[in-house]
Amino acid sequence: MGNADKSSSSSADNPSLLAGRNWFERLLVSFIAKRTPKCRDVVKLLSQSMETKLPVTTRVKIRLHYLICVWCYRYGKQVQALRKITSSLPEHLDDCSQETLPDLSKERMKQVLRERRHD
Repeated sequence: MGNADKSSSSSADNPSLLAGRNWFERLLVSFIAKRTPKCRDVVKLLSQSMETKLPVTTRVKIRLHYLICVWCYRYGKQVQALRKITSSLPEHLDDCSQETLPDLSKERMKQVLRERRHD
């Protein structure tokens, strides 16, 4: 859904800070929408930001977009949470544990799954 679509929706449909509740807010939403990336592009940029630091101008445009789009704002919060969680994990999964499941346990699990598949 593009920025223009969101600016015409009612404030009940879009709980964003600037949801176009009166003529001035609608004008402001339209102004921001013309100068910020579309939702689809914001999602790509936020995903890209996981790997590289975005330029300041791009980060500012995304922040402005958040004023008119609560969905992108929420997605941005989710990306931040993922970044925080993944930064606390070891670099490689192998570093977590060297333990493996015993072969007998693996066979029991396979047997249970086979039985459930036939039920």
